[in-house]
Amino acid sequence: MAKRPEPPKEQGVTVRVALPDDERVRKASLAVYAFSQGGKLMDAKPLDAKGEVALRVPIGAEGTNLRLLVGPRLEDQDRSVAELMRRGAVERHLRVDRGVERLAIDISVGLDTILCWLRGLCVVRGTVLKRTTLGGQSIDLPVCNATVEVYEVDRFPIILPKLPKLVLDRLRDLILHPVPLPDPIPDPLPGPFPGPFPPGPGPDPAPFQGAAALRRLSPEVAPQMMHSHAEAATALARLDQAGALRFTARTGSDLDFQRALLDHELLLRPIFCILFPGFFTKQLVATAHTDDCGHFRTRFFQGCHNHDTPDLYFKVKQRFLWWDIVIYAPTPVPCYTWWNYACGSEVTLITHHPLARTCPPCEPVVAGDNWVLFTAIGQTSMNAIFGDSQALQGGTTPANRGLTGGGAPFGGTLRPQLLFDNSLRETLGVKYYRLFWRRAGTLDWFQMLDDVGRHYTYDGGGGQPVSALYKLGPLSPPEAPVANLFEIPPSLPPQGVWGPVIAPVDYQNGVFDTTLPAPGITYNANGAEVGTDQSGKFEIRLELFDTAGAPVDIAALGIRYFVPDVDNLAGTITTVDAAPLGLVDGSAMVVTVHVDNNPTYAEIDAPTIGAASADPCCGVLGFTPGDMVTLPWRAKHKNGFASYSFTTKRVDEVVFSTSGPVGLVGNHSTVQSAQGLMDANLPVGCLPGGCNVAAFASLEYVTAMATDGWSRLQYLDSADFEAFTLSRGGPA
Repeated sequence: MAKRPEPPKEQGVTVRVALPDDERVRKASLAVYAFSQGGKLMDAKPLDAKGEVALRVPIGAEGTNLRLLVGPRLEDQDRSVAELMRRGAVERHLRVDRGVERLAIDISVGLDTILCWLRGLCVVRGTVLKRTTLGGQSIDLPVCNATVEVYEVDRFPIILPKLPKLVLDRLRDLILHPVPLPDPIPDPLPGPFPGPFPPGPGPDPAPFQGAAALRRLSPEVAPQMMHSHAEAATALARLDQAGALRFTARTGSDLDFQRALLDHELLLRPIFCILFPGFFTKQLVATAHTDDCGHFRTRFFQGCHNHDTPDLYFKVKQRFLWWDIVIYAPTPVPCYTWWNYACGSEVTLITHHPLARTCPPCEPVVAGDNWVLFTAIGQTSMNAIFGDSQALQGGTTPANRGLTGGGAPFGGTLRPQLLFDNSLRETLGVKYYRLFWRRAGTLDWFQMLDDVGRHYTYDGGGGQPVSALYKLGPLSPPEAPVANLFEIPPSLPPQGVWGPVIAPVDYQNGVFDTTLPAPGITYNANGAEVGTDQSGKFEIRLELFDTAGAPVDIAALGIRYFVPDVDNLAGTITTVDAAPLGLVDGSAMVVTVHVDNNPTYAEIDAPTIGAASADPCCGVLGFTPGDMVTLPWRAKHKNGFASYSFTTKRVDEVVFSTSGPVGLVGNHSTVQSAQGLMDANLPVGCLPGGCNVAAFASLEYVTAMATDGWSRLQYLDSADFEAFTLSRGGPA
């Protein structure tokens, strides 16, 4: 019967590390690691203040040989012999026999080595954003609770010696005889699930697979791919100017040619990105997690003797239900590598992945203490509204007050957007607000009572995210001390994190349906106005309440109202005090918007020559040389907040086109030579006067200017179409 091996026995090993007497060394975070001869971690402990460590390692009957390494303190997932040696750890080998009472070893570490560990540290920081379109506007939302993987990509000095002979010969031929790259596809890509591929970063297209390969890239990849393609095309065109490289390609050995390629790394990098991406490999060096604002920060060690700046590639994952999905990993890798990354600099990673979950935007507001910011109507900054803005204050008149800087009125459903300093809730006891509206010049205020809330996400168990809605209002007892209060959003949700952001509900702090007090007129079949115009100036009022539901005295608490002084709300929001702008009434804030829900009207009348018009049966209008054709149309808006475009085509060729504001008159026309319409903009091969009869069509579109703050109200637009035929000498 075989003899069983004796069970392992724990052996104590004391490691004494001699360190230089230097303040920088005392601040360094160092540790001692014990590995088996095969590279298995047996124990690891940080150095104490005396520079000593007591390790415990399992020893079999035959004893073993330990590998002891002194180096920087690493996270659990990074504790490997390979990683420590890459970082320049000091190594000693120690024979350990079974039965030895006490073992000790002294290891000396020099100052240069420790400073190298410190200087070899590279900090990586950045932000992950999801770019999406809300209300016709492109906005970036932070991707929170995501894992960012940081990879170091092989450098060119590592890649070039590995290139096979076939690739070197192809490079020689390409340098000596540059050929243009195939054109990428410039048109918009399909939706978020293109082709047969699942949602995500998409496949890695082989070189020169053309349009089909580019189409299969994910949305965040394709536009960058176009950019990389353009850089590669430029690099190919510049090869003619690289005389030394071309000479070596023609006459040099493979070794000489590789050296010449290395000397022209910057020129060749975009070419390798498109044509030879498969030769680049990457190694995971660090991971990080994004916070509620999409920010991440991590660090990795480049190694003590690595004088090259790192080349980094990023991949982002996020938990979806029970598994992790990749929401950002563009390919080919060399096209999306941050070459020569400057440690500590900011990177921005933008994804369009449909499953990427976001949190509310973390706009840094620059304002005074205890601020309340009336940010926008929808996504239109108050800075872009006459009378509510410091920038437009000098140009504000009674007529344009409440209009946008472009002269557009508001209409439809308006959703005021507010931001509150967290000090209001946390230190001043101000917990609630109310929003009201009224027609300017009247006495009665009407409260906005539509539901307002914010979405938040929490772990429902087993890693499955659950989305819920936090109701801000209207709240009444027992949820609030008095009826119809709206809660100032707290800094943190009941659990989890804020998001996903769903527009417009996660932006609005109130809802004002302007079609109730100002529905707009209509038009009958003849274009006559029906109804009474109710458009005009409306005011929106903001009031604050404390935890007991009592109105707040803002002067007593040191609270101030602000408005932005920037139009773009996606970045830092700088502000101005609202009081000097006349927007503060006691302890309330009042802003003005001009509301106009009137629709447009478009109608094209039949063309005429003198008193004659196209016959009603066939639509033919006869003419003789020298006759002039009048093309009339009507473009109307009750108050002129619209523009028109009018185009006349002969078959498919434009023969007349005009556009402009509708004005308050509404009737428009143009007089054109009949023969000129027949001969204008003729296709190649057609001769003037060659047609006796021609078919025409006039098209009119009237565009309303009104906006709800998110997008223009297209449902107020109108259009018309009129076809006719010109016949020389009379009806055909």
